[in-house]
Amino acid sequence: MGQLHNLMLLLPCLIFSTLLHIEAMSVVAPVKVSTTPIFPTIPRAQTNKDFQVLLRVEAPPTADLNGHVPIDVVAVLDVSGSMNDPVAASLESNLQATRLDVLKASMKFIIRKLDDGDRLSIVAFNDGSVKEYSSGLLDVSGDGRSIAGKKIDRLQARGGSGSALMPELQEAVKILDERQGNSQNSVGFILLLTDGDDTTGFRWSRDVIHGAVGKYPVHTFALGAAHDPEALLHIAQESRGTYSFVDDGNLDKIAGALAVCLGGLKTVAAVDTRVSLKAAELGGARIVRVDSGGYESSVACGGASGEVVVGVLYAGEVKSFVVHLHVPAASSTTTFSSVECGYCDAAATVCDHHHHHHCHHRHHQQQLLAIGYSYSHAPGGEAVSIEGHGVFVERPEVAVFSVDGGRQRQTLLPSPVVMQHMVRFELLELVAGFAETEMLSKKGTMQLRGGGARAGDVLQGKWEEFRRARQFWGGVELDGLEEEVDAMVASLRSGLAYVSSWVSSHQMQRATAMGSPEKVIAEFMTPAMVIMLEEARKLPPPLPAAAEAARERRPGCEGGGDLHYVIRQRLELWSKVRREVPLMYQPSSEQEDVQLTALFREASLEAIDRAMHHDIYLMKIYLTMNQMI
Repeated sequence: MGQLHNLMLLLPCLIFSTLLHIEAMSVVAPVKVSTTPIFPTIPRAQTNKDFQVLLRVEAPPTADLNGHVPIDVVAVLDVSGSMNDPVAASLESNLQATRLDVLKASMKFIIRKLDDGDRLSIVAFNDGSVKEYSSGLLDVSGDGRSIAGKKIDRLQARGGSGSALMPELQEAVKILDERQGNSQNSVGFILLLTDGDDTTGFRWSRDVIHGAVGKYPVHTFALGAAHDPEALLHIAQESRGTYSFVDDGNLDKIAGALAVCLGGLKTVAAVDTRVSLKAAELGGARIVRVDSGGYESSVACGGASGEVVVGVLYAGEVKSFVVHLHVPAASSTTTFSSVECGYCDAAATVCDHHHHHHCHHRHHQQQLLAIGYSYSHAPGGEAVSIEGHGVFVERPEVAVFSVDGGRQRQTLLPSPVVMQHMVRFELLELVAGFAETEMLSKKGTMQLRGGGARAGDVLQGKWEEFRRARQFWGGVELDGLEEEVDAMVASLRSGLAYVSSWVSSHQMQRATAMGSPEKVIAEFMTPAMVIMLEEARKLPPPLPAAAEAARERRPGCEGGGDLHYVIRQRLELWSKVRREVPLMYQPSSEQEDVQLTALFREASLEAIDRAMHHDIYLMKIYLTMNQMI
C-alpha cells in the first residue's frame, strides 16, 4: 500500500517530465546544420590563408514531416507545330506517337500524382499564347483534376515551330503573383516543357531573366536534341530551378524526368532557409568566400559575417557548402577556451570530459565561426531560428606529433570528406566555365565551336590538367569524377545539353534527367524521387491520339461501352450483309439490266470491304492498347 502511495505521489512528476519531453521534442528543429573543419588543429603560430569548413544543411525525412505542404504548379506547355513530330512506332501496329502525345501522357501522370490541396495551372503556347488551352489555378481536390485532364486532352500542336518562351513564363509568374489570401501559403513552382528555343527575338541576358522569372523556381524540360540548352539552363539558374532533357532516343520517357522533379516538389520540408555565418570576435579569423554552387551566398563587413540562402528544401535532401576562412596566427588578444584532460570533437560544441583520464596537458580551443540558421515550414508560416552552433579548432603552442616505432611523424591529415567536396566545387566551376565559353562562341548557331569532337578535346584537356594538379591530394577519390567527365566528353558530339544538365544538377545539388531519367546523379535522389520515378517507369508507352481515345472508351469507362464488343458485332453485321448482297441484286433478263445490277453489286461489296477494313484497323488499335495497359 505504501509503494502505491509513493507511486501516486510520483505520478504528477512523471507526467510533468513527460510533457516537458514532448514539448522539447516539438520544438526540436527538423532542419539540421553541421560543420566539419578541414583540420581539427592549427598550431598557434601558424597563419592559414585558406582554411576550409564544410557546411551541411540537412532536411528531415518524409516520415518526420508535419503534413503535406500544398504546392501551386504552373505548367507552361509547348504546343507548336514541331510537337507533331513522331516519337516511336509500336511494333505491333506501326502506330506512331507524337511529342504532343508524350507530353499529354506525362501531364496526366502529374495530375494524378498531385495531392489534395495542390493546384495546377496550364499555360499553352506556340509562337504566341494559346488561350483556349490555358487555365487559371485549378484545385485538384475538387473538380479541378477532371478539368485539368480535359484541358490536356484538348491540346493540339499547330502553328509554326517557333516558341514564345519568355512571354508565357511571365504569364506563369503573374498567375502565381495574383494569388489571394491563404492561397499564398502554398509553394509556387513553374514547369516548362518545350522542344525548341525562344524565337520571339527576346534579348536573353541573365539580368533580364532574373528580373522576369526570379521569384519562383522554374524547372525546365527539353524534348529532343533540336533545342538550344542555353536559354533553358539560364532560366533554371536565375530562378533557382533545374534543367533536364530527354534525348531523341528517350522521348517516350519525359514522364520519368518529370517524376524525379515532382518527387521533390511534393515533399517540401522547409522554405526560406538561410544560414548565417559570423566570425568569432577577437579571434582574428575572417570569411573569405563561400562555395555555394547555384545558391546565393554573400560575405559582408570585411569578412566578419556571411550568409547562404538555400530557400526551399525537399525532405531527405542534404546541401553541402564550403566556407573559406583566413585564420591568422594567434596573438595576445586571441580568446581561447581552456579544457583540461578532456576530449573535444573539432566539429562539436560540447566537450566530453569522461575520456583520457590520465592525460596531463591542457587543450586550448579557439572558436572560428558562429553558425545560425532560420527557415519556415511553409510560406507565411512562423520562422524558426536556431543560434549558437560554433566551429572550434585546437590551437596548441606547437605542432602535434606522435611517436611511432621510435620515429616522430605529424599526425594531422586533412578531412577526406571536406577535400572531396572542395574538389567537387572546383570541378563544377571548371565545367560551368567551359559550358559558358562554348555557348558564347556559338554566335547564334546550334553548333559547338569547332564541332563536338573539338569541344570534347578541350574539356578532356582541362580535366587532365585538373587531375594532375590534385593527384597527390590525400583521401580524394578522382576515379568517380573521371567517369563523369568521360560521359560529358562523349556527349559533346550531340551538343551541350548533357553538360548543361550536369552543371544544373551539381549547382543545385538536385537530380536532373541528363538525356534520360535513368541518367541522374544518384546522390541527389531522395527516397520520394526514387519512388515517383519507379511509378513513372510502370506507365504504358505513350499512345497516338486515336489509340488514346479508344482507351478512354474502354469497357467500364464513363461515357463509353464495350468497344471490343461493338466492333465485333459490327464486323459480324458487315459479313452477313456481304453474304446477302448477291441475293439483294437479282437482274432481269435484259442485258442492260444485268450490267447495271452487277455494277451496283460490285460497288456495294467495295463499300462493305472498306467499312470492314476500317473496323479491323480499329480492332488492331484496341488490342494494341490493351496489351500496353
